[in-house]
Amino acid sequence: MGLIEMTLLLLLVVDPFGNLPFVLAILRNLSMSRFRRAVIREVLLAFLVLLVFALSGDRLLRYLNVEQASLSVAGGIILFLIAIHMIFRSAEEIFHDHYADDPFLVPIAVPSIAGPSAVTLVILLRTREQVDPVELVVALALVLAVTAGVLLWGRSISRVLGRRGLLALEKFMGMLLSLVSVDMILRGIVAYLAGRGPA
Repeated sequence: MGLIEMTLLLLLVVDPFGNLPFVLAILRNLSMSRFRRAVIREVLLAFLVLLVFALSGDRLLRYLNVEQASLSVAGGIILFLIAIHMIFRSAEEIFHDHYADDPFLVPIAVPSIAGPSAVTLVILLRTREQVDPVELVVALALVLAVTAGVLLWGRSISRVLGRRGLLALEKFMGMLLSLVSVDMILRGIVAYLAGRGPA
């Protein structure tokens, strides 16, 4: 898997446009300067969290004695559930704001940006033999840079697209992610059956 493919896949999972309404709702009372500082801080924290799993995910799986095929199936199921939630959740769920202003780490960096699906995907990519660890880190950096850009320009994007536009974009990203998740599940099943060999 190459750099471009990893970057696009991670971008689907991190879903900056899907996180945009949530982040804007939480930080709505901040001045523009504080808003920018908060966004940059949370994106950097999310990058550090994902970087830890990108560098140590393979060791974690070896310690737990988990096969890559099992992780592929489990990760695909998690991503599929996330995709279904993205497609069918209501506007009220996307635009809710139950947290205090300017939070630290939770809930923006984790779990909104570096959520379970992103962590699972990073570990899965790290365990694939054809994936270059350096390219994985570069892909993470690119995705988080795009995420930071979307969030920093979020107030302008929200005014242009509106609630309906953001909701439609969220559902479209969910449809793409559902296709990726099914492919991951099928690849995991094929790898598991191939590993068992003839009875």
